[in-house]
Amino acid sequence: MSGSYQVIARKWRPQTFDDVVGQDHVVRTLKNAIGRNRIAHAYLFVGPRGTGKTSTARIFAKALNATGGPNANFDVNDPICQSIADGSCLDVIEIDGASNNGVEQVRELRDTVRYAPSQGQYKVYIIDEVHMLSTAAFNALLKTLEEPPPHVKFIFATTDVQKVLPTIISRCQRFDLKPIPTELIVQRLKKIAVAEKVKVSDGALHSIARMADGGMRDAQSIFDQMISFCGNEVNEADVLDVYGLVSAEKIAALASTLASGDHKQLVALVDEADDNGRDLYRLLVDLQAHVRTALLDSIAKNGHSTALGTTMTTEQLTRLLDGLREGEGGVKHGLSEKINFEVALLKAVEASRARAIDSLIKEISALADTLPADGSKKND
Repeated sequence: MSGSYQVIARKWRPQTFDDVVGQDHVVRTLKNAIGRNRIAHAYLFVGPRGTGKTSTARIFAKALNATGGPNANFDVNDPICQSIADGSCLDVIEIDGASNNGVEQVRELRDTVRYAPSQGQYKVYIIDEVHMLSTAAFNALLKTLEEPPPHVKFIFATTDVQKVLPTIISRCQRFDLKPIPTELIVQRLKKIAVAEKVKVSDGALHSIARMADGGMRDAQSIFDQMISFCGNEVNEADVLDVYGLVSAEKIAALASTLASGDHKQLVALVDEADDNGRDLYRLLVDLQAHVRTALLDSIAKNGHSTALGTTMTTEQLTRLLDGLREGEGGVKHGLSEKINFEVALLKAVEASRARAIDSLIKEISALADTLPADGSKKND
């Protein structure tokens, strides 16, 4: 059927608690709450995009309303669970906070809350991007949120919890969903690749996962695009070319050039990246991640690391990383990306070679302590 194509992110959306990747702390708590019948009336899921907030909310709604439930290990083929999955269940109401942020919509919600559920045991209101609600809408929601009817559950999701009123947060059980580790994203993509009969190299998968910055949905969307671009065989070089990424080997080479302070080689590597149309801001972010690994290595090894090919102290690596971080704004928003990138790298090299004034003072003080305090001692 030609009209039945579904993008990977939708087709592989988690349908049960066991499908949720990288959020074990959230899944375990929700399962226990259902098992022990300690189900709160309002939940707040906080986390970056694509980490599973809305998917987990839907799975929780299925668990609450499953036939003979609440049941954390529900059957995905249960008619009520299927209707929740395809968005046709009347008892699970999804509201987009971004487009329904007015007080009228919340007042309407407040009026319909009183009616009993038609199919399942609970009416579940899932409000996505809840931070987009206006203050008036928040206030209209407060009373209902404080004393909802027993058949009503609220699940809020937000990427920006700072904008949610404290009075709302205090009425919810809060769960923080973390960015998903690269390795878990790679494992999930491997599973999808096998099912979709796509041959994909490990290097390509790691590059896709790196691009996704901890978001499973982003990773799946990138993978989908790569399949459209390459067909049934995806290689690392293809991913690097399409997204302007630099290979892990080249990032390591650039990092070791920073550590050794080889200005000539540094400029040559930047030229090469620029000539190949690479995204220099993305390269700066990847460089920071690489240097951070060396910094953690030096902390673990009592203040020194050779991870970048040159022995560097924790202080030097900290200054190098700080120099790279300071260059972010110029590379992202400056007029000439390449010039700002080169300057950022050169400044970071100089910063790593400078001595911190406080460590110099400590050394001078230590030297001073070994010298006679004043002339009177010499005369004794």
